[in-house]
Amino acid sequence: MKKLLYVLLAIVLVIVVGIGALLALVDPNQFKPLLSEQVKKATGRDLVINGDISWRFFPSIGFSLGETEFKNPQGFAEADLVKLGSAELSVSVMPLFSQHLEIGSISLNDARVFIQTRKDGVSNLDGLGEQAAVEGTVTENTNSEPVTQLPVESEATQPWTISLAGVEVMNASAELRDDKAGTATTIDSLNFKLDTFSPGEWTQANFDITGKNAELSFTAKGDSQLLIATDYKGGELKALNLTASAKDSINNIESLTLGVDHLKVGDWANITFTAKGQIPELAFDASGATRFKISTDYNMAELDKLTLSSDLKGSTLPRPEMKVGLNADATYDVAKGLATLSRFETSIDELLLDGKGSFKSATIPVIRFDVNSDNIDLDAFLGTASSASNKDTTKEETGSVPSAGGETSTVSKSEEPDLSALKTLDIAGTVTLKKLKVANARVSDVLVDMKVQKGVLNLQRFNAKLYGGTVSANATVDANGKLPKYQVTKHIKGVDVHALLKDVAQNETLAGTGNIDVKLSGTGLAEKRIRENVAGSIAINFADGAIYGVNIPEMIREAKATLKGKKAEYVKEEKKTDFSALKATFKIGKSVASSTNIHLASPLLRIDGKGNTNLVSERLDFIISTSVVASSKGQGGKDIDDIADLTVPVNVKGDWTKPTFALDLKELFKQNNELEEKAKKEIDRGLEKLLGDKSKDDNIKNAADKLLKGLFN
Repeated sequence: MKKLLYVLLAIVLVIVVGIGALLALVDPNQFKPLLSEQVKKATGRDLVINGDISWRFFPSIGFSLGETEFKNPQGFAEADLVKLGSAELSVSVMPLFSQHLEIGSISLNDARVFIQTRKDGVSNLDGLGEQAAVEGTVTENTNSEPVTQLPVESEATQPWTISLAGVEVMNASAELRDDKAGTATTIDSLNFKLDTFSPGEWTQANFDITGKNAELSFTAKGDSQLLIATDYKGGELKALNLTASAKDSINNIESLTLGVDHLKVGDWANITFTAKGQIPELAFDASGATRFKISTDYNMAELDKLTLSSDLKGSTLPRPEMKVGLNADATYDVAKGLATLSRFETSIDELLLDGKGSFKSATIPVIRFDVNSDNIDLDAFLGTASSASNKDTTKEETGSVPSAGGETSTVSKSEEPDLSALKTLDIAGTVTLKKLKVANARVSDVLVDMKVQKGVLNLQRFNAKLYGGTVSANATVDANGKLPKYQVTKHIKGVDVHALLKDVAQNETLAGTGNIDVKLSGTGLAEKRIRENVAGSIAINFADGAIYGVNIPEMIREAKATLKGKKAEYVKEEKKTDFSALKATFKIGKSVASSTNIHLASPLLRIDGKGNTNLVSERLDFIISTSVVASSKGQGGKDIDDIADLTVPVNVKGDWTKPTFALDLKELFKQNNELEEKAKKEIDRGLEKLLGDKSKDDNIKNAADKLLKGLFN
């Protein structure tokens, strides 16, 4: 027992003597110049150790390092790239004999990192390591003497293992400043702690950080378990929990959370996330989940069964409150910069859409899509269906337009839409809708094929079924000039015009089966410029219809009675004029739409007209000449056979919303001189019955002639 005690005392004595000798004979501060020299060779930068380097002996041998600075080159806003307040590192000696490096806790205090990119594009990270590369360059050995090589570790040699008692970073700070881009991110405080670490074993890590990006202040904290493989070629993460928040004068991200159950390269990880906050005029509360996997070559990331649900509130929305949902599968190819939505289903309240799409990162992003829906009712969604019949018909230079929240905003009719985005996108895709209701118009089997390239929007195809007929169209909008240019071609065939006008314009003036061909072009998309600059043609061909609001046969009977000095017998009839065909071609240019070939045909009537309408003032100025060409009772009226072939001119005045119709008596009598003689005889007969012999008096005759001339001229 005494011998064992002597041995232990001898060991303690050796250790004490060794420590004493180490303290007496080895001053760690003498390594400062050597450390600085080696760092200079390796990085080309200066390392300045202002504080002392001192020994540590408990609980293991190590060093304490005082204030240390790793310098920046000249010309940067701060002198130091990295500045360290103090650091501590310890190493256990005995495990070294067993090829095991056992490092105690590493502690870094008050560290600061400053990274800057100047306006000329030069960064204080540029050139790091270049000096080391030069110094370490291997030159060809021109001597014949053999080169001594280091012994290669044999398979029998025991490999080194490493363990770490922990890492603690306290009160670190950083600044990432890019003067060229005009951005700056500041980390005011960073604390990080890693528990005992050994390859092949799980360890716990946690951190917290506060900082600022421009005016946006942010905080984040989290914890997770980490595993580094024994060969250091891979790692795993599990039980990750991350929370964050951010705020500036206009944005308030109250909370962001992220949870990951187990993340390993090549395996699926389950992820959950939430976000709640407010940005200008929009509040959101979102949550979701997905499965995530990254390939073993780190080139492909996959999202499987992504689900997202968000409640939105704000004046920028079509509705005060909305609920948005998303289900999707997605991949991202790192090498190609290509994100692909192989499947997505999205809901915006009652609107449902599905399809696929892709996004390729480039100077001009490349976007492709294919979107489908069974039924979209934009009027119900936007809340405009109930107010469709109460449209504002004000013809002011600026108009009041209801907003989503019921308020009104002033929109300038001279303001061009901002189409600058067309120059920054490469988009192509199709939209297929089984049913669509917009602006109170109901269409079905909609197919849209469009693309945006080099500042040009090209609607290559628009096909749909519309009120018993079909509509097809194509259009281009070129945003490359000072003002956008457009071209539109549209063909409408077999459409029920009365039903269409009733739904869309709340106007029942016209009925029939309609064919319309439109070809228009112009410069400027502001409403005022469209009206002023549009040019082209509109050809109308309607069959088996009616013009409501005017009964031309009734007007003819009134004309007949007027010519005879009588009052037409009243018959209750609908205010409409039936026709078997209605054709017209309008030429458009210089703010005017004009036609010289308006033609209407019916079993009773032939109507020809001409005139114009001003696209700016919306005033009408047409004359419609109506002829009775056959023997008929008309539309329920009395017999008018005795005025067959009589041409009756009708003036159409007023504006688009309230047209007026009136007989042009002057034109009527100019075209029919013999009627003036008939009228004169009727007046003479009436005067004779009324005045007897006095009717032959010259003064009375002169007064009657003046009255007759005033009536016919």
